[in-house]
Amino acid sequence: MQDLRPTVDRSGQEVLLHKITTCIRQSLELSEILTATVKEMRSFLNTDRVMIYRFHPDESGEVIAESIERDRLPSLLGLNFPADDIPPRARELFLKARQRSIVDLASEQIGSSPLDNPETGLPLQAEDIRYRPVDPCHIAYLTAMGVKSSLVVPILHQDARTQTGEPMLWGLLVSHHAQPRIIAESELQVVQQVADQVSIAIAQAELLRQARAQAAKEFSINQIATLLHTLPTLQLQAALERTVAILQGSGGRLYTFALDPTQATIATCGVQPQMPGQDQTWMIEQSPLWQQYFRPAESKAESWQQSITDLYKEPELRVLAPAFRGTLIRGILVVPLQYRQQFLGYLTVFRDAIDTATLWAGQFDSDQRQFQPRNSFEAWQELKQGQALPWTPEDWELAAALGEHFSMAIQQQQLYQQIHGLNVSLELQVQQRTQELEQALESARLLRQVSDQIRSTLNLPTILQTIVREVRGLLDTDRVVIYQFVRGWQGEIVVEEVASGWQSILHEKYADECFPTEHASLYQRGRIRAIDHVKQSNLHPCHIEFLDNLQVQANLVVPIRMGEQLWGLLIAHECRGPRQWQAFEMELLEQLADQVAIAIQQAELYEQSCATAAMATAQAKQIEQAAEQQKTLFEVITKIRESLDLQTIFQATAREVRQLLNVDRVGVFRFEPESSYQDGVFVSESVLPGFTSVLDRKVHDHCFGEQYAPYYRLGRIQAVADLYAANLSDCHLKILEQFQVRANLVVPLIQSDELWGLLCVHQCSQPHAWTTSEIEFVTQIAAQLGVAIQQAELLTQTQHQTVQLAQTLNELQQTQTQLIQTEKMSSLGQLVAGVAHEINNPVNFIYGNVNYVSEYTKELLTLLHLYQQHYPSPERPIQEYAESIELDFLATDLPKMLASMKVGTDRIRQIVLSLRNFSRLDQAEKKPVDVHEGIDSTLMILQHRLKLANDPTAIRVVKQYGLLPLAECYAGQLNQVFMNIISNAIDAIENDNQQRLAQGLPFNPGLIKIETELIQSASYASQMLIRISDNGPGMSEAVRSRIFDPFFTTKAVGQGTGLGLSISYQIVVEKHGGMLKCTSQVGQGTEFLIEIPIRSGWTIQP
Repeated sequence: MQDLRPTVDRSGQEVLLHKITTCIRQSLELSEILTATVKEMRSFLNTDRVMIYRFHPDESGEVIAESIERDRLPSLLGLNFPADDIPPRARELFLKARQRSIVDLASEQIGSSPLDNPETGLPLQAEDIRYRPVDPCHIAYLTAMGVKSSLVVPILHQDARTQTGEPMLWGLLVSHHAQPRIIAESELQVVQQVADQVSIAIAQAELLRQARAQAAKEFSINQIATLLHTLPTLQLQAALERTVAILQGSGGRLYTFALDPTQATIATCGVQPQMPGQDQTWMIEQSPLWQQYFRPAESKAESWQQSITDLYKEPELRVLAPAFRGTLIRGILVVPLQYRQQFLGYLTVFRDAIDTATLWAGQFDSDQRQFQPRNSFEAWQELKQGQALPWTPEDWELAAALGEHFSMAIQQQQLYQQIHGLNVSLELQVQQRTQELEQALESARLLRQVSDQIRSTLNLPTILQTIVREVRGLLDTDRVVIYQFVRGWQGEIVVEEVASGWQSILHEKYADECFPTEHASLYQRGRIRAIDHVKQSNLHPCHIEFLDNLQVQANLVVPIRMGEQLWGLLIAHECRGPRQWQAFEMELLEQLADQVAIAIQQAELYEQSCATAAMATAQAKQIEQAAEQQKTLFEVITKIRESLDLQTIFQATAREVRQLLNVDRVGVFRFEPESSYQDGVFVSESVLPGFTSVLDRKVHDHCFGEQYAPYYRLGRIQAVADLYAANLSDCHLKILEQFQVRANLVVPLIQSDELWGLLCVHQCSQPHAWTTSEIEFVTQIAAQLGVAIQQAELLTQTQHQTVQLAQTLNELQQTQTQLIQTEKMSSLGQLVAGVAHEINNPVNFIYGNVNYVSEYTKELLTLLHLYQQHYPSPERPIQEYAESIELDFLATDLPKMLASMKVGTDRIRQIVLSLRNFSRLDQAEKKPVDVHEGIDSTLMILQHRLKLANDPTAIRVVKQYGLLPLAECYAGQLNQVFMNIISNAIDAIENDNQQRLAQGLPFNPGLIKIETELIQSASYASQMLIRISDNGPGMSEAVRSRIFDPFFTTKAVGQGTGLGLSISYQIVVEKHGGMLKCTSQVGQGTEFLIEIPIRSGWTIQP
């Protein structure tokens, strides 16, 4: 047997540890560190194999690093070993006792060397190696591996993610040798130190992995946020695909919820489930079972995502399992999307089953492996198909964060779509109205042309021909005719305009055989008949055949009446096919029929015809005016779209309306909130020069609030042509007279069903008869202004919410920082109080016995002097010993030493008392305290920084205390304020003298002055004033104005957090309801003034 038990060279041990430590510091990759470690360990131990074995979660393991002598032992790197190769009891001892195992097959002994007590977990006082016979199964196992001696040291690791705080068995550091070898205790200690260094490297690698994972998580979230928050081009599909890729999924779904299931939307990517028997529109998210299983969280405290590693192992999902049969999907991660308690949908990610390949160290039988060891460790690959990949906590956290971004994006998109829908609807209405106006204009043009024709000539055929020609062109139909009744219901086509390709029926005469009598009576009463499809109509078959012979597929018939007499018919024929006649076409044809009647009667009623033409001209003018009004309305709408500034919109609208209606004043009046519609102000105005401006004029009109406001809230419109003829109430009339109003048109401005204000149109120079078109126009303008007000209100609310969110975030950050600082100070206070208590007991014991020791020493010295007087010549040994100990000096110095001890212990007692006073843990409630005691305790603690009086760099403290009562306050927090201010003063004076020394300037003797006084009222003490000033360098106004801001500091990096004065300000102002001010000038020093309220009834302390 090879005996390798020499004493380990200590320098070699240090070199080994230095190399491994250097490798850990220089490399961030764990694999590199472990490779270097096993290499150095094998070189140090001079063995055939050193490897690092890492445990898997299922307690199996893998050799992840190895250094071998290849001609001695085969490589095991990358091979896995089953969990049963290491008995549970051995793993338990590795973990709880940190037990090291040494096996020597030559002696068939196994040595155990625990570091901790397995029962208590406490370290053992002495480390030793206890040997016992090794198990035959273990001998056979190592023999098959070719190993004659082995050393196993556990590697423990504290996982920061665990909540218990207990270490875990991470792996094993193993040394194998093909020859018998004895392991010395010194070598075991070195290997243990190396294992400890490996644990440090593992912890370092784990921190690096977590940092990289966090960076990757933030990068992924930023990618998704970029895709989701770019309205109006919201890239939901791209975001879904990226999310599936980030979460290593094979497919995904983004389901957007809608109250109407048919309106729900779905975005998909990758592999998707499909329920047999359902069409492609089937959505698994609408299944009641899915909604029950993946119900959204009721509060933020609950889980916002649910994951399933293997859906076929979930009994509750067996009904939905057939939808996944045709896919490889096994895992599901579902994030219910919610925004402010509103359920928005589901974000779902699928994972396919995977095939795994594991390289084992020898083939083993899972049923027989417990009974006999393996005979071979030759690599054996185990293949498993259809394995489910579990979801990790990191997947849950990342999915929850991405789900929040999807929720916000979907909510923003829905809000944007709502606003966009309103705008599109409004635009369609404008387009439809514009089209109607264009048609009305064209109709008016035609009517005007016909009227002009009628006025300019008495030639009836020319007039009628003009009518049919223009009607056919305007209606884009195939034939337009005028049919005149001659006798009874028989008649003739007297005028025709027909398109090429269709037969002419001019001058054709028709009998009354196919003309139903009931139709004639209806025509006589002015009925219009529109037939969209002749062959599908309810006409008499004879009439249908008659129209078919004329190639008519659809027709529009308007009667031409002369008073009560039916003169004829104005008919439009559509020969190309069926046609749906529009209302404006019927109206146009009816109007033209009237014109035909007028033309027919013009010879007899020429003057009446002229009047009719004038009426038509007026109507055309009204139409043109309506067109101008619609143009103005469109401009207002455009202005509303282009700007959210209400003042700009109001000003432009008032100007355009005043110019279009040719009135004297147009103003926008807004009611004051909570005034019951009795008070308000004109916020915008457009007025002609020469008339009183009402801009910014406040109006109080109780008559309006009591009598008219309820009606205006319901949409009432007031159009008064003459105020003095309208029977208005006197109080209301007086208000209007102040504004020189003679006629007015008032339309309510409604915002969210509430009366926001009024759109007022004033005619001041004379009465004005408001037309229907003017009223409708102003009403439409008011409606658009209501939309603008609503949009501006939404914008204001959004901006306000944005400011509130930013402020809340800032407050949360400050609160978190203050909580941390408070916790630190609380812990410091507890520590100081504990230290003061522990020091106080022995100090009191020493202080209480120093007097007795002094008395005993004095008595002993007196006795010694008596001996010397009575025995002046002692024996020689006594005399020599007295000289050697310098008895005379000892007798003189010992009393002085005891006096110094008494002074020192008294000093320690004072410091302990100061520490106890300073560290008062009274955050829970206020208590009456002596503020002077807190200041003195603070100064006592800072005494080492103030230095001795004879030191030229010492800082002198001048105290001028007034008579103060006990103050009800948080003593510990107030002491913290004193500590912050006085220590800042010391820092300022020291830094100033350092700069003076560097610049060669004279030294500035430091001075800190502390004054207190009572600020009394006539009856009782109300506040105490504390002034703390220094003669330091002072500060500029820019610095002074920011000293109470969180994180603001003028100190170097690492010397201050910028929180001390900010927290002090909150302690004085918010906690105590007092005041903290600072006055300072450059070169004149700094002074802090602290005012603390005092409750009456406390005794004034001198």
